[in-house]
Amino acid sequence: MNPPVLSLVGLTKRFRGTLALDEVHLDIARGEVVALIGPSGCGKSTLLRAVTWLDPPDEGFVFLGGEPFGRERRGAVIRHHGRRRIDAMRPRIGLVFQQLNLWPHLSALDNVVRPQTVVLGRPREEAVARARELLAALGLADRADRFPDALSGGQKQRVAIARALAMDPALMLFDEPTSALDPELVGEVLALLRQLAAAGTTMLVVTHEIGFAANVADRIVFMDHGRIVESGPARSVLDNPADPRVAAFLRLVGRGGPAGATPEPRDVPH
Repeated sequence: MNPPVLSLVGLTKRFRGTLALDEVHLDIARGEVVALIGPSGCGKSTLLRAVTWLDPPDEGFVFLGGEPFGRERRGAVIRHHGRRRIDAMRPRIGLVFQQLNLWPHLSALDNVVRPQTVVLGRPREEAVARARELLAALGLADRADRFPDALSGGQKQRVAIARALAMDPALMLFDEPTSALDPELVGEVLALLRQLAAAGTTMLVVTHEIGFAANVADRIVFMDHGRIVESGPARSVLDNPADPRVAAFLRLVGRGGPAGATPEPRDVPH
C-alpha cells in the first residue's frame, strides 16, 4: 500500500503561549480532496503554514509520501532538518495563499515561469512551455502577457494556481480561495477547483463554502480550538454530524451553501 501523500502526527503550534494547533493528526491519500472547515481563528490557516514549515510546528511530525519533512525521530533522538533540505522538499506542496502573492512587476507568464527556473532549475524554454500549457488550460492563454494589476480577481487566482501547479506538486493547499473575491467571481474559482479535483489533484482546501465541500470534497475535516473535532465522508459529516459543535456550526453558516456554476470542463494538466 502506498503511503499517504500527507501525514501529520501530533502537530502542535503555539503563539506566545497560546495553543494554535493541538496535536493534529491527519492523513490525505493520493487523489483525495479534503475540505477543512471550522470557525474563524480555529487554526485552519496556521495548519497550512505549519504543514509547509513556513511557521514551523513546535511539536509533531510531517510526512510527504512517507518521507519526513522538517524533523524526524531516530530512536530516542529528534533530528531537525536543515534549511536546504526543507527548501528542497517544500516544492512538493503547492500553496495558494489568500493574498495570492503574485509578483506585480512580472507578467502572468513570468509569474508562472520564475519559480520553475529558480527553484526547480528548469531551462527557461521548458518552463515557458509548461507555463503556457497551464495558463491555456485555465483559460488565460490571452492574458499571459498582462501584469497582475491588469487582471481581475478571478484571473489572478488562476495565475496563482497555475504557478503552484507548474511546480508539479504532490499536494495542493488552498487557503480560503474565494475569501478575497467579489461574489460574482466565487463560482468561477469553485468551478476551477472542481476541474482540478476531476483531474485527480490531491487537495486540502480551507473553505467556508459548504456547497463546495458537499459537492466536491471526498472528506470534510472540522477544526475547533486547534484540534480536529470530526473527520469523515463529506455527505456524512454534513447530513449527520456526530459532534454537537459541528452541528451548531453548520446551522450557523447554513447547510448546503452555493457552490457556483460549473463551466464546460477543460483538461487541466497535472
